[in-house]
Amino acid sequence: MKLRFMLLLLTFGVLLAGPVRAQMAPLEGDITVEAESYGSSRDDALLKAKREAVSSGIGTVLISQTEVKNFILQKDMVLTKTVGAVKSYQVLQEKQDKDGWFVKISAVVSMASIRQDLAALKILLESMDKPRMMVLVQEDGGSKIAETAIIDYLSSKEFELVDAAAVAALQKKDEALIKKATEGDPVAAAKLGAANGAEYVIVGKVTKSVSKNQMLSDSGIISGQASITAKVVNASNARIIASKSASASAAHISDESAKEEASDKAARKLMDQELFEKIVGSFQDTVNNGTTLDVVVENVADFQTQKAITALIGTMEVASVNKRGFGDGKLELSVVFRGSADSFAEALDGKPVKGKKLTVKSVTGSKLLVALR
Repeated sequence: MKLRFMLLLLTFGVLLAGPVRAQMAPLEGDITVEAESYGSSRDDALLKAKREAVSSGIGTVLISQTEVKNFILQKDMVLTKTVGAVKSYQVLQEKQDKDGWFVKISAVVSMASIRQDLAALKILLESMDKPRMMVLVQEDGGSKIAETAIIDYLSSKEFELVDAAAVAALQKKDEALIKKATEGDPVAAAKLGAANGAEYVIVGKVTKSVSKNQMLSDSGIISGQASITAKVVNASNARIIASKSASASAAHISDESAKEEASDKAARKLMDQELFEKIVGSFQDTVNNGTTLDVVVENVADFQTQKAITALIGTMEVASVNKRGFGDGKLELSVVFRGSADSFAEALDGKPVKGKKLTVKSVTGSKLLVALR
């Protein structure tokens, strides 16, 4: 007896706390859900409600292929896939009380790829507080063909970008640092981004050449070649969220024009093929699963106190909290928080620990400096 391709659709499970109602729709279509959440601010509550809508709406698809012969199990394969994104939403109810904000929304969750849906992408960027991106690409001959192509691509997707004039001024001032960044140093890229108000930096390098082809040469046509390698760096922690390469060629009667057209094609190919998708995937993962925050707590006197602080943070709305180091009165933690760094700071500030209080001294990107006083 054989049983092949048993399809189980388990949808609309509540993965996070709070009531949710959903309307059934095909896997590749849209579903409408109502979700609600509390937060320390209106934006925080809205973000959590969107996340709940996604978590509750996407469901889980289990495809099990099982072969049974002579009542003996021979093969069992389970494939689990989850997809989804908030395509649009409407605020149904919101109110503020002494504990914070309450928000209830009706959201349309799209099962299609967010990459193909500009409306969903706009919601995603709003949920990320519209992160600013900076583009720095070094190119043979000093031209800006590839850099301009990437900027145009991101602009068409409504990304916030650091002003091109500011980037041009920077390139005249910090040549050594830019050289390190465009050659692949994420720390240098992060420094440049942080200094210029960018949360993310795309750094890359383009090499160009012309190839010899007798058939083309006889016709007066020149083949230009271009290759681009680029990385996307989180400016707050120097983490690389994507790294990709692409190559392209173009024909022209002019050497320079052939190379420039190839450079433009290579940059657009880079964005179209995988780099943009990697950026969006990283953003969506952050919104759905949490932001990684580097938290340093000062004035931590002993081992028991650091345990108490770690335990306290573990009771907050965090996906995980891991100790990275403890010594000389400093506790270093890596926290995955379901919300923004500011929301985490607001929730943590003033919390009591062993007769003292935690005070947030600074928030820089995803880095927080906290003191126990």
